[in-house]
Amino acid sequence: MSINPTSKKYRSFLLLFIFFFSGFAALIYQVIWQRWLVFYTGISSVSISLIVSAFMAGLGLGYLAGGQLADRVGKNRPILLFVLAELGIGTFALFSKAIIYDWLYQSNALEGGSNFQIYLILFLVLLFPTFLMGLSLPLLSKAFEEKKSENQANYISLLYFTNTLGAAAGTLITSFVLIRAIGFENAVRLGATFNFICAATAALIYYFETKNSALFIAESDNLRHFEPENKATFSWNRNFIYWIVQYTISGFMAICFEILWFRMIETMMKSLALTFSIILTIYLAMMAIGTYSGVRFAKKFTGNRLKLFLNAQYTLYIYTIGSILILQWAVSDISALAFLFEYFKSYEALFTPTIVISTMLLIPLFLMAVPTFIMGFSFTISQLIIQDKFEEVGRKVGWLQFMNIVGSTIGAWFVTLIGFNYLGTALTIKIIGLIGLIYILAIHRQGFNSLFSRVLMAFALIITIFLIPSNENFWMKLSGMTNKQKFIIEEDETALSFIKILGDESYVYTNGLGQSMFPFNRDKNHITLGAIPALLHPNPQDIGIIGLGSACTLFNAGGRTETKNLDCFEVIVNQPAAVYEYIKRTNDSAALRIMNDKRVNLILQDGRYFLHRNPKLYDIIEADALRPKSSYAGNLYSVEYFQLLKKRLKKGGIAITWGATGRVRDGFAKVFPYVYEMDSFMIIGSDQEIDFSETEILKRVENSFTKNYYLQANINIREVMLKSLKTKKNIQNGKLMITKRFNSDMWPKDEFDFGRVWAKILGENESYL
Repeated sequence: MSINPTSKKYRSFLLLFIFFFSGFAALIYQVIWQRWLVFYTGISSVSISLIVSAFMAGLGLGYLAGGQLADRVGKNRPILLFVLAELGIGTFALFSKAIIYDWLYQSNALEGGSNFQIYLILFLVLLFPTFLMGLSLPLLSKAFEEKKSENQANYISLLYFTNTLGAAAGTLITSFVLIRAIGFENAVRLGATFNFICAATAALIYYFETKNSALFIAESDNLRHFEPENKATFSWNRNFIYWIVQYTISGFMAICFEILWFRMIETMMKSLALTFSIILTIYLAMMAIGTYSGVRFAKKFTGNRLKLFLNAQYTLYIYTIGSILILQWAVSDISALAFLFEYFKSYEALFTPTIVISTMLLIPLFLMAVPTFIMGFSFTISQLIIQDKFEEVGRKVGWLQFMNIVGSTIGAWFVTLIGFNYLGTALTIKIIGLIGLIYILAIHRQGFNSLFSRVLMAFALIITIFLIPSNENFWMKLSGMTNKQKFIIEEDETALSFIKILGDESYVYTNGLGQSMFPFNRDKNHITLGAIPALLHPNPQDIGIIGLGSACTLFNAGGRTETKNLDCFEVIVNQPAAVYEYIKRTNDSAALRIMNDKRVNLILQDGRYFLHRNPKLYDIIEADALRPKSSYAGNLYSVEYFQLLKKRLKKGGIAITWGATGRVRDGFAKVFPYVYEMDSFMIIGSDQEIDFSETEILKRVENSFTKNYYLQANINIREVMLKSLKTKKNIQNGKLMITKRFNSDMWPKDEFDFGRVWAKILGENESYL
């Protein structure tokens, strides 16, 4: 009796199928765990890099260990270990909220810890599930033995394809469907369900494979075929070391370009909550398609595979740099794309069909589709070259993927800490592009292509890199500006800050999206958010403002002599430098006054993070107006955040938020017993009734310090106050609202509810605030 080949083929297909859902679950976790962990670390590029690198470190160690195990445990055992890994991942997922959110965040674990301590905790927390995730690919690479090494390489590539495709689907569906429909916690539970289904299915495969193998052994006279795997020393030959270096470079390059693409596309999209998911979906989906295409192509290709691989790498680099250069030129010089240039210049995010299709689909595809396709294609070709011994399959996959992760980790820190902080995006792109010359050198040493073509390839790449403009010109074109004197840019790892000087008014942008403006007397909303609460409170000694922007809210909050401390929290570290540069160019006296005010304490970190970790109490806390669809906006519109504000207010203190949606208003009323609305957008809450006596308020307005303070910015504060008082509405007076319509940390509905946006895409040309 022999093993039924059809049955084996079916079980192999089934294993590929469940590996899709394993990848799907993994990206549910990455998207959501990253959101949970920023509560603990604060929202900044550095903290997110810490989270991502901790995630990758666990994966890398898992790849390495999985490769060693796969080659040592014997026939069919890799499938059993995969079962145990999926069970472990799913089990951790079920308890992940209790560990990550309830313990790390709510209990303030490692309060006041250094960056190293924070990273160590993140690494240890994520090590268990990510290590198990990393085990999967090398283990399944040895699940079935193919007679031809080429078939084994194709099987590995198909595993990579299905897992990556599942990851792409997981990213897209999690962000667009699951979070909106069931929230973070239930989405994680769904991921755990997928893991358990994968484990159960793989256990059945293991059972039948073991049963059939036993029957075959019993009827076979030659048992040597089923002896344990050869545990001979792994062959570290020169060719394999070359591939180790190549996979490290590939990982470095891939993450560098991914981060650079994200910064560019986020700025062009104007910083939406879905930006990261759109970029990651395209990245993973095209890589999966490239991997599968490589499998299909390799079956018919009869040429030199190494030559094909090296030329593909060169194509990746020159296309990536060239596409960025073409985009720069096209948006500013092609009349048919003038609408994009104007959109990049504009203050608001627009959701018209043309803008959405261009910025959310066509531009990301133009920049990313070809390079990521080549990455996947190259994986398949490289496996066909590398995999020549079945007894070394696991270790080769493990070592290569581990070094790829090492390269990715180095790349992430290089771009974040060196590229953005010291080089700027444009120069970083040039430096990464120069790596392409390594492949021209390799082509030359192998004697591939003609000498003329090699020289032409090098010349083309160097010229393309040289033509990338300076950082200021680079971002000026992608911001719809043409005059350097009217454009201020500051860039670091936290974000891009622009100030555009447009006639009598100037506008502050963060990652392409308008935030506030100069001069202060033109910015009515931020005057209201800053001045009205300061004049309502009888004795506002300590005021906290979350968000600097143009400093308009901060300035207007400082108009009382009673105010001793103005703490301003700003997560964009470079924003003060942009404001100071604006002051230098325009001599704006009001902006200069508040930026040099001795009462002001600029705290350059996440405001919610600071309030959670510090017990200081305030008379007023205000979060500068943040669009509910912006990335991480849900963290400043959740019930838990409002509860934190209430905890950090003195008795009779005032909290202020923008009542952007019904959920925000109801969530605010669920926490504060006294809630008022003014100017149809500002929501004010307190634990005590607020005195709106016009007589008392106008006495404060007539104070000489207060009058002169606001007059410096040409603000008629009496007129502003009287108009606002006429708009006051009592939302609730002494009782907490009982409602199910609110945002929470576990379900930021407004941030991910794009139903209205899709409706607008089909409707009129308008912006979404």
